[in-house]
Formats: sequence, C-alpha cells, structure tokens
Amino acid sequence: MVKLKLEDVPTWSEVGEFLDRIRSMYRKKEIGLRDFVLMSLYPTTGLKTSELLSIRKGDIDFQQGIVRVRSGGCEREVLIMPSILPYLKDYAKDKKGEERIFGLSRRQALNISHKYSEMILGRRIRVAGWRHAFALRVLETFRDPSMCRKILGQRSSKVVTAYQQSLQKSLKEELIKSIGG
Repeated sequence: MVKLKLEDVPTWSEVGEFLDRIRSMYRKKEIGLRDFVLMSLYPTTGLKTSELLSIRKGDIDFQQGIVRVRSGGCEREVLIMPSILPYLKDYAKDKKGEERIFGLSRRQALNISHKYSEMILGRRIRVAGWRHAFALRVLETFRDPSMCRKILGQRSSKVVTAYQQSLQKSLKEELIKSIGG
C-alpha cells in the first residue's frame, strides 16, 4: 500500500482562499507576475515541480488552454484554468518556443511555494500538498479513479487508491461530526 503524507494538504476551500489572495496580491502589485503564475498553477494543475519547471513555451496551446507535459517517458495534456491562462500568456510572451517558461531551480520554486503558503495560509505547504489537494478534488468531483489517474499522469493505481481511502476516511469523519457522534 502507498503511504501519502496527507496531513498538511490544504482543503479545497483553503486552495480557493489562497488563489483569491494571491490574485489580489498580484493586482495590488505586491508580488510579481512570475510568482503569481507559478503559485496559481501549482494548486490548479496537479503538476509536480519537475513537470512545471520543464514547461517550454512551445508546450503550451494557448488557444485550447492546455499544456503538454512529458514525464517518465509519457506525455499528457493538462488543462490550464481559463482564469489563469491570460496571465500565463502574458508571462510567456517574450519567451522563445523552446525556452522554459520558468527559469527557476527546483529549490527556488519550492522556496516560492513555501513563502506564499506561509504568508497566506499561515503554514508551509509542501509542493506535493498542492498536488494532493488537486488530486483529491478531481477524485471527489468525478468519482472516477481511472480519470484521476489519467489527469495526474499516474501509471499505477496505488496512489489513486490511497487518495480514495483518504476521501472515505474524511467523509466518515465529517458524517460523525455532523451527526454529533
């Protein structure tokens, strides 16, 4: 069985709060476009840091709102939320086709994520936490493990099974709380 660290995963309402706040900070010019785009993509795409940092301008289809991601010898298409797409397009406008969108090291990307999650949510969210929150939301919404696996680019069903078990556990806890038992 796969053991995932799901204790520090933000709830979907926290993700919404985070996205609203990061957008507000950008509009007030409290953060730059790069950080805004990066921190908007983490929780809304389920991309791993390595996948996000490897995106090249030529991988993005701005008309369709998708990015082609290559990972582990496989390729998949990832949806970019329509609310984020114009910002990504603006950020990428000066990049060349084969140039990476984010010229960051892994450590820099992790530091950016930690900085803004602490600032906005009051705690450090691991990058995997954003991916887990996205995965749980996809599974909760569609209730289809194979679709979740495909969206996340997971080869094995073991990780998705762990997400399912986590969802079942949290639903059980919610039911017990709501009934007062």
